[in-house]
Amino acid sequence: MGTVRKEIKVKVFRYDPQEDAEARFEEYPVEYYEGMRIWRALDSINEKQRANIAWRLSCREYLCGSCTIMVNGRPALACKTAVEDGQVLEPLPYFPIVKDLVIDRDVAANRLIKLRPWLLREDDISKTEVKLHQSDILMARDMTQCIGCLACIAVCPAIKGAWEQFNGPMYQTLIAKAAFNPLDKANRVADAIRAGAFNCTQCGACRDVCPKKIDIPEKAIGQMKVLFARQQGDGPGKAVVESVKLNYNPFGRIEPKWNWADGLGLPKSGPVLFFAGCLSSYEFGGTLRAGVELLRKVGVEPCYLAQDEPCCGEPLLRLGYENEFVKHALDFLECCKLRGVKEVITPCAECFRAFTINYPKYIKGVQLPVFRHVTQVLSDKKGRLKLKSEKIKGMKVTYHDPCRLGRDCGVYDEPRSLLYDLKGVEFVEMEKTRRDAVCCGAGGGVKLVNSPFAEEMGMTRLEMAKQTGASMLVTACPWCQWNFRDAMAKGGGTMVLKNIVDLVNENL
Repeated sequence: MGTVRKEIKVKVFRYDPQEDAEARFEEYPVEYYEGMRIWRALDSINEKQRANIAWRLSCREYLCGSCTIMVNGRPALACKTAVEDGQVLEPLPYFPIVKDLVIDRDVAANRLIKLRPWLLREDDISKTEVKLHQSDILMARDMTQCIGCLACIAVCPAIKGAWEQFNGPMYQTLIAKAAFNPLDKANRVADAIRAGAFNCTQCGACRDVCPKKIDIPEKAIGQMKVLFARQQGDGPGKAVVESVKLNYNPFGRIEPKWNWADGLGLPKSGPVLFFAGCLSSYEFGGTLRAGVELLRKVGVEPCYLAQDEPCCGEPLLRLGYENEFVKHALDFLECCKLRGVKEVITPCAECFRAFTINYPKYIKGVQLPVFRHVTQVLSDKKGRLKLKSEKIKGMKVTYHDPCRLGRDCGVYDEPRSLLYDLKGVEFVEMEKTRRDAVCCGAGGGVKLVNSPFAEEMGMTRLEMAKQTGASMLVTACPWCQWNFRDAMAKGGGTMVLKNIVDLVNENL
């Protein structure tokens, strides 16, 4: 045990439903020593101050998951997380509170029993000779690390008020664990789909808080979608696949998507390619024109593939069609090679994520261009942009971090640096921001196959934006913009909604 260095204070959620009319927070001093964990702090408070705080603790070795609580609004294991001055400790959301930091885990256990996560097969395996190679269980091995801590449930944007549409990351992980077990003979893929796999936005929030670092969106839910696509062939994404092949977009639209570029005089080849993306080309052509204008103002003269611009392929991957995604990506890269493209700039966060994460993962042995999001380029060269904010002077503005741009690719500061340069504008952050930002609801193909559910999630994020008191919501992703726009039309508020590219261009 380390030496006591100083006294710190923590706030603890207190509520006994048997005695208290409402919950409250109480602040406690703690004799802190270097390396002290939260469980030690709570233990000390109870021992020295007779606080009688209720909380769970079992293994103290990051193995059982029972001590998970919310720490400053983020789920964490009390046995693993260091205590810090000013921390706020709360119980996990979505579960009935037994007392203080203790939740009723029977709710989670009952849901788990319905999944039958144990080995299922008709014969008696003890009487059957089974020969397996180590490679046969590699896919299941990652899933076996799940300790049932419920941290992923606490941050899932699809869970809030909608457990019947999506059962949550932890349960999908355990279904995948069984599906990847060669000894299990149940139809786990069907189980995953019935439990809402296609209603997962694959936003990455669960992966970010998982104490075992399980890549739930990709290796569990994503691979279950792949298995479903291979087994069924005509799943929820089949129409999307056909549209991408025939029309170069996932929406089934047949009108030209390059009309937005009329009159801009963009060449069709060159070292720097402006990749417009399918959604922006159809829904936000003005934003694309503004993006080209801004790039020219900072000294970048891009080319544009026009009728030869394909879909980036990200929707294919999100819906489980890996092979089609690879073919599509290879065709695009070959086109870049023929046109002399060395750098690709895109205003779409979904495209940017596909280019920077999925292309290197799935495409081996092919020289890739440099990929940049338009906010990265504008932020690097913003000295050439002379911003004036008379049009929005005095306005309060907040920013939504797209999951693909932020949590997946780590692009947080560049968009904000552009907003900071708008003098006279008050910039306010939402409660959940940067790596903790809540998904807009459009990702993972959800907007394409279940738009009403995506809009429900969008309304949740819009409410967070309204709580800041801002009158304008800014984002750097057309998919977020599209879903927010639809959610607002269904009663999600009346804030001004802007793509950051439009905002900057309007205030030059």
